[in-house]
Amino acid sequence: MSNYRRIQSSPETDINILLLGETGVGKTTFINGFVNCLFYNTLDDALKGDLKVLIPSVFTVADSETYQSIQVTVGTPNKNENSENNGQSSTQLCRSYLFPIGDRLIRLIDGPGVGDTRGMDHEARNFEHILSYISNYEHLNGICILFKPAETRLTIFFRYCIKELLRHLHVNAKDNIMFVFTNSRATFYQPGETTILLKVLLRELHEKTGVAVPFSTQNTFMFDNESFRFLAVCKQGHKFLYKDKNSYSDSWNKSVEQFSRLIIRILQCDLHAVKDMQSLNEAQLIIHKLSRPIGEIVTLIQENILLAKKYKEKLVNSSEDRDSNRIPQKTGAFIPLRERLTVCVDEKCTEIINDNGEQRINYKSNCHVGCSLHRIVQECIGHPIIKRCRALKKTGSCRECGCSWTKHMHITYRYERNLTYIKIDNSNSVRKPQSIMKIIDKRISDLRNEETSIRKICVKLSQFLKQNSITPFNDDIIQYFQHFINEEKQKKKLTGADNSEVIQGLENMIRDYNDEVNLYNASVTSQNDSSSKEQFDNSVQIDEIFRLVQELYGLPINGTLIKEQVERMKEGQVYAAQSDEQFVDLPRGYNSPDILKELKTIVNRKQQ
Repeated sequence: MSNYRRIQSSPETDINILLLGETGVGKTTFINGFVNCLFYNTLDDALKGDLKVLIPSVFTVADSETYQSIQVTVGTPNKNENSENNGQSSTQLCRSYLFPIGDRLIRLIDGPGVGDTRGMDHEARNFEHILSYISNYEHLNGICILFKPAETRLTIFFRYCIKELLRHLHVNAKDNIMFVFTNSRATFYQPGETTILLKVLLRELHEKTGVAVPFSTQNTFMFDNESFRFLAVCKQGHKFLYKDKNSYSDSWNKSVEQFSRLIIRILQCDLHAVKDMQSLNEAQLIIHKLSRPIGEIVTLIQENILLAKKYKEKLVNSSEDRDSNRIPQKTGAFIPLRERLTVCVDEKCTEIINDNGEQRINYKSNCHVGCSLHRIVQECIGHPIIKRCRALKKTGSCRECGCSWTKHMHITYRYERNLTYIKIDNSNSVRKPQSIMKIIDKRISDLRNEETSIRKICVKLSQFLKQNSITPFNDDIIQYFQHFINEEKQKKKLTGADNSEVIQGLENMIRDYNDEVNLYNASVTSQNDSSSKEQFDNSVQIDEIFRLVQELYGLPINGTLIKEQVERMKEGQVYAAQSDEQFVDLPRGYNSPDILKELKTIVNRKQQ
């Protein structure tokens, strides 16, 4: 095994397979079983070699003679795998495993189990995390939903794995869905009782939504994870399962056969585009990414309005006008950090520093340098995943600064403001003071108009999130406005900064924003309560979201700055996804097992 490295392939030819399953269904064992099948031809060969473990896990087996329970541990536990607790969900965050097959890569994307043992809030957060993670890839080839063949309770799991999946991606994703059954040796490699439940639930989905998800022998695959567990038990020196070795050998052979079938079927499907698709998921992600840039730009607008007003007062009160052709203004710059940081935003953990003549807040309490929580929503204060940071205790308080997790955020860049000047073109004014004043007034008016446009767009973006969020709605935009107000107040308190108008402008922005939200909600409620057929649906649609984002990017003064920040944040997220992948060095040449040779033929044939 090794860390990520790229072979001579391209993202367009990668075979991306998402694995979804209820907590405890056996995704971890499925992946560990898959890698052992790529190293060994038979179970006997595997018994002679080293056990291959990509994901650490713990399970319990009973000695068939003494009935004594034995705990078996494979791999080295890490923060992403909660393998020390049998009763709690294992995989904590998404992670990818890359297998070089011929000139292509098979990427298995593993994530938290749906149906999380810690409650509905964790379940919803897990699913949003999965959707966010797959947005880093251009396409999905297959979506494998794992079941146990004798399952009798599928309602909650089905809701999140099918209904929410299709709602947040695209209805065409249904054609890429594969039904994978684990532990099927006990049901003679048949779907068992689960089949009846699946058919009922799929029929209900079709009747309610019109979406017909195929479920047939062509997209159904029967695996058994017990051969890997057998290997793990034997490697720890226990022999009580040996009497059933022939049965486990049959299970191994059956799984090898099904792996080939699965890849063949997945490659027969059209690619399901993820990255550039105008989907519900993509719309939600871009709105979350906009929250901090918008907060920073609105603060920048307030500062520039103040600078322009002060400059105008200076001209009015001064008889000299040698500088009257240059309006002082600030511009923003995105500075990526070398390492990701978990920082505290509490007042006691921050300080005011002078940076190139500009005052800015410095997060002096770097609670975790190089934090590996790549799947957290970047630049979001108090995001729930931040609680998994190494700096934070189980109680929610920080080991470094003592503050609550709600005061922490994960940052990947610093935003600098630099003073610049806008040259006034007054060639036709014969340098008349009144004409110069009009130019300054127009600049102030243009800034206020952009602020109004941003506010109106933000109201619609937030309403869209409220309508479509899986988890309880949290208005990130308001949170950032308040965050920057607190920073400005801190500057005023500690250094006596002349920024009262900036603070007032931001507070007015929150007030006007809330007024528009309330007006919007009242309008929607009124329309919903009205019996008039002439009333129309005032909800925000997906197409409008992407149009509004482009409208933000097109703002003449600050649009380019907003777009640059969002694009740089996207680049950072993609890089983070790549750095969190694990590349698996597979056997080469005559050492290659039969399945590896067969898979090379399969993927090369499809590529041609």
